[in-house]
Amino acid sequence: MDLITTHLNADFDGLASMVAARKLYPGAVLVLPGGAQESVRGFLATHHLDIARLKDVALERVRRLILVDVQEPERLGPLKTLSSRADVEVHVFDHHGADDEPEPQTRPQWPHLAERHIEPVGATTTLLIERLKAQQIILTAAEATVLALGLYEETGSLAYPSTTPRDLEAAAVVLRAGADLNVVSEVLRHPLDPDLIALLNDLLQSGSIYYLEGRKILVASSTYDRYKGDLAEAVHRLAELQGFDAVIVAIALDEKVEVIGRSRRPEIDVAWIAREFGGGGHAVAAAASVKGRTLIEVQERLTRLLTERYRPTMSILWWRATGSRLHAPWRRSGQAG
Repeated sequence: MDLITTHLNADFDGLASMVAARKLYPGAVLVLPGGAQESVRGFLATHHLDIARLKDVALERVRRLILVDVQEPERLGPLKTLSSRADVEVHVFDHHGADDEPEPQTRPQWPHLAERHIEPVGATTTLLIERLKAQQIILTAAEATVLALGLYEETGSLAYPSTTPRDLEAAAVVLRAGADLNVVSEVLRHPLDPDLIALLNDLLQSGSIYYLEGRKILVASSTYDRYKGDLAEAVHRLAELQGFDAVIVAIALDEKVEVIGRSRRPEIDVAWIAREFGGGGHAVAAAASVKGRTLIEVQERLTRLLTERYRPTMSILWWRATGSRLHAPWRRSGQAG
């Protein structure tokens, strides 16, 4: 059996990539490893994509595993057990980490990794659309709309700095196939609700603004737990509404701390921060779930990692600008609120 899956807390890029991959692997079973972002859950509640329930999948029958928008076994939830099986052939499609390719010995290890496609595009969906086009596989209008959702969400409607010409070409493919942009815009429209506003205000009040090479970065934390929406979207909204070049937050939820980074500048790489906390992502969007540490511990380590990484650059640039030496590598402007 062929099994297609994506990462925990699936977003539209992961979902769309799964739908596209099934066109390349006819007869494959789609399954989510666990959880999905609120907007994805809402979409799936009204659109049937024939996704199997994890408990109904006989994992012992899996002989080929197709991973989209994910590489690490740790991000597969219960499906991580497949990473120890040499009889499972693994194919990977992802755009995370393409610009910062790890050494072979540090890459996620799979006993039988048959194909690995990691390329520097704005969305994993783009990689799959390119292959569908190359193989002249026809999309229905409904399928094209799902693929457009993944492509447009991951690239910020083709406006994020990580967007490439290949993403625009992929968008043209799905539009020619009949993708409905009215559906895309409606699904991806996220109005501000009172709890989201309260969370954003809490982050602004608790946060500190730092300047890195002239870029404005907010580092903040919160224990506000009444917002039940997509935290990643909330962090993106915060960066967008307040004009920050990057936002890195730690939010305490139940027995874990969510670390989420969003950057509007690829040169401010938030992916490495997420990896330091056991998570993943790419330069402009990354996240990690941290267990066994308090919010204060996570926040302190976050600040320490940032200052240690950027000390040489900041010292030189700040010294040139002021004519004096800088003892702290970051210039801090105090609280954001």
